[in-house]
Amino acid sequence: MIVLGLDLAKLNWYFILYIIACVVGLIYGTREVYALGQVRGVIFAIGAILVLIYFGFRWFGNKTHVPKSWPPIINMCPDYLTYVSRLPGCVDMLGVTKSSAGIQVTKPSEVNSVALTNTQKVFEFTSEDIKAATTTADLQKICDRCQQAGITWEGVYDGDVCMGISKFEEDSTRKEKCLVSV
Repeated sequence: MIVLGLDLAKLNWYFILYIIACVVGLIYGTREVYALGQVRGVIFAIGAILVLIYFGFRWFGNKTHVPKSWPPIINMCPDYLTYVSRLPGCVDMLGVTKSSAGIQVTKPSEVNSVALTNTQKVFEFTSEDIKAATTTADLQKICDRCQQAGITWEGVYDGDVCMGISKFEEDSTRKEKCLVSV
């Protein structure tokens, strides 16, 4: 039903009820406090309006989307490595690797001369490889390379555990349950 251009079926009736209750409560409360003094009544009215507006936004405002899994996205490169689009791969320009056999630091002047096959300077996997992985063996290969290089990767490898595999298996289980229920 449409009245004055408003579709009554789409209105949030709880919000309308909240506004009516706020107006009635504000008028009643201000009248009671105003009897004790004009300044007190005005201060009460201003404070009550601010509180009611705050809770109106809090309860009836737009809901923010909270990701159900962490991290919501996988970074292009492991933590603190720099993506080089020409390779495509990642290089360590800060010296963050933990392992003595890890990736060596690449100076900015060396970036143009580094080859993808140089595994001592280049980490060859990117987030595209994570997305393209279809089996746990593919992800295990990436995690093993992270361990060998002495680096961490948020959502993939935390330095001890290959989180990408458990997330991949969990997603596969969810997909199977979904298909079984159909």
